[in-house]
Amino acid sequence: MGLGMRISHSFLFIFATLAVIVAVVCGLAMEYAASFLRVNCAEHADVILVLGGGFDDSRYWRAVELMKAGYADRMVLDAEAGGKKYGKSNADLAADFLQSINAENTTVCPVYADSTYGETEDAARCLAPMKASSVLIVTSDYHTRRAFSIFKARLPRYHWSIADAFAPYEDGGPTRMPSDNWWKNRRWAKTILDEWQKVIWWEVVERWKPHRVVEA
Repeated sequence: MGLGMRISHSFLFIFATLAVIVAVVCGLAMEYAASFLRVNCAEHADVILVLGGGFDDSRYWRAVELMKAGYADRMVLDAEAGGKKYGKSNADLAADFLQSINAENTTVCPVYADSTYGETEDAARCLAPMKASSVLIVTSDYHTRRAFSIFKARLPRYHWSIADAFAPYEDGGPTRMPSDNWWKNRRWAKTILDEWQKVIWWEVVERWKPHRVVEA
């Protein structure tokens, strides 16, 4: 066998090996892309912080469930204050809703930021008067890992824990983020891929900013 033939066979072997490695990595990424995003480590705390956003009000009702279970006796409900629809912002609607059901020990925190990173500053403003030392975050399951990481980094004075909330992703479908085959549903595929983009942005860009929130 000539030298050229041996080199050709070597390149083919290397190419085939790399192709197998890439296939394995892609397979693992597809398998664990959804489950990796989820963190659920609820602990008893001085206050529950419900993050703004989400598809529906499942975050709030998950927090109510945790309050009834004794995880905390106070709740702060983040709601977007910027922008109005038919004369009211989400913060206005949240306040009206809480009043209509006579919700106790729950306050609305107006949020003006348009990202989880920025929401920490609004949350810090609302938590400060409460003199809390530990906070239990409630947010959607796909959002838990990034939110947990951001709040711990930006507000290190608090002891943080986090609980995940589940929202239906299709009529009659499961109520929690699917750990596998997530790419078979358009809404979840879009949600998970979008969340991964935000996770990468946090880890590569935002994490390295001088990011601690200066509290009053």
